[in-house]
Amino acid sequence: MQSTKLTYLFVLFTTPVWADVRTAIPPDPGPPLYTYLQRNLDGSAFYAHDTEWAAIWFYRDPACIPPDFNLLDAVDLTPAFPGGPPRPFVCPLTVNGFAIWKNGPPPIDSVPTVSNVHGSAVPVWFVKVAELQAAVADDKLTIGEIGTLPSVRKGIAREFADETHYGTYRPQGFGNGSIEQTASGTLQDGTSFQIEYREMGVKDGNGLVFVRHARIAFK
Repeated sequence: MQSTKLTYLFVLFTTPVWADVRTAIPPDPGPPLYTYLQRNLDGSAFYAHDTEWAAIWFYRDPACIPPDFNLLDAVDLTPAFPGGPPRPFVCPLTVNGFAIWKNGPPPIDSVPTVSNVHGSAVPVWFVKVAELQAAVADDKLTIGEIGTLPSVRKGIAREFADETHYGTYRPQGFGNGSIEQTASGTLQDGTSFQIEYREMGVKDGNGLVFVRHARIAFK
């Protein structure tokens, strides 16, 4: 699998500072996106999954996502109103944390070396992999489409952690970062869930990354 690792998504409105810099999220608004969904380097849809289930976690309130937005585009730069900020920035964050920059945030560096976010009320939706594969076959996926899939199960993660290392400033290079995510919580019907997901690239891997561990469990 090839993944962009959101290498261009951290468009943060902060004051440039030289040296190794840590920025807090919030008050920094974070990247202009709603969830981690995106496209791989080969153009296919990227989503975390095991053999049966896909898990979609939301960095912002799903109810705030515009119904026309293609979540595979990842970044939404459409102004919330004329002259206003991008639409994601008017949606409540469901996570908080920080980003670390090698030299400083934009316009110095385009992406951080690492981002680390966590939350105690993070929306997580689950759908069968086969249904999601069919839904993204037209290269489009809206929040409404996900919500109407027959297998969709919605819940809240009371423990959530997401750490992303971006390949741009790592020895592996562009497209070879890593994502490590864990979550546990409860579905709307009271069922407990757990997620463990880890993938990373390799040096000189030409953008190839490998899922090292994927576990989605319901109890």
